Amino acid sequence: MTESDWVEMYGMTLSTLTANMALLITLMSGYLVVAYLVGKRLTRSQLLMTNALYLMSAYLIISLNFTLALDSLIARTEMALHIPELDVLNHRVQSTYLWSSLIAIAHTCLIVGSLIFMWQVRHPSET
Repeated sequence: MTESDWVEMYGMTLSTLTANMALLITLMSGYLVVAYLVGKRLTRSQLLMTNALYLMSAYLIISLNFTLALDSLIARTEMALHIPELDVLNHRVQSTYLWSSLIAIAHTCLIVGSLIFMWQVRHPSET
């Protein structure tokens, strides 16, 4: 790949990652609104379906964000290798996995927090 290809890949992965983060926030907001407004009135089957769809969608977004974060950091490293002026962007490969893992862990914590919120709405006396 040429230098311009690496620069373009870096920009595209960052913009897609940003859009996916907004999508995850939208998904979580919708889930929290449903939990707050109708969480107590959902039957078990409705709750199971709601949680299953939510978890599958969230997992898909989280795994895609993990991959995009890796791709963007790899593209950033390659840019720094091919364009000496961008050497300030160079970093170790270990940090690539660290940042991608931290993003995935943060997203997972948000998902778990929203599931806890649903539990608290459905079982107010136990909290």
